[in-house]
Amino acid sequence: MTCIAGILLMLMPAEQAFWSLVSIINKYLPGYFSPGMPAVQLDCRVIDSLVCNIDPKIGEFLKRNEMEATYYAIEWLQCAYTLTLPRKTVLRIWDMFLCEGVKVLIKAGVTLILLAFSDKKVRKTCDSLEKALEYLKYKLPQHLLEEEIFVNKLISLNISEEQFKVAHFAQLARLER
Repeated sequence: MTCIAGILLMLMPAEQAFWSLVSIINKYLPGYFSPGMPAVQLDCRVIDSLVCNIDPKIGEFLKRNEMEATYYAIEWLQCAYTLTLPRKTVLRIWDMFLCEGVKVLIKAGVTLILLAFSDKKVRKTCDSLEKALEYLKYKLPQHLLEEEIFVNKLISLNISEEQFKVAHFAQLARLER
């Protein structure tokens, strides 16, 4: 939450930043900061599901390494990528997020995983959970995160509203079991 507040404070006066933060949390991120973080847990599972559907090779790589989105994407989602992506990229994502809602944050997570592990050599080198997480957090080539490359990849993902709903309800059912 403080990450989001920090960006807002860089863009507007304190009182406006406060009320913007309240609106973002209440309207777009309900359940992200409540005990147990049920909404962010669900959205992490949706990221996993969408990655597996979009690129089965990367999905298999993640499963083989037991790499669930809850290991890396909670920070991404709760901080709305402010700690992960360059500021220009973050601001572009936020523009879309404030227009389209949380599904943009989910698509950004999918995009980040697809960009990170699309190279077969990288998947081969990252042959354990620890190596894959280290690569994702510290060794990901920065040019992949630049505004043009990242946002173009995000926009080019053809995830329909129906696919979001199916993934959301399937993961919700799994959580409720």
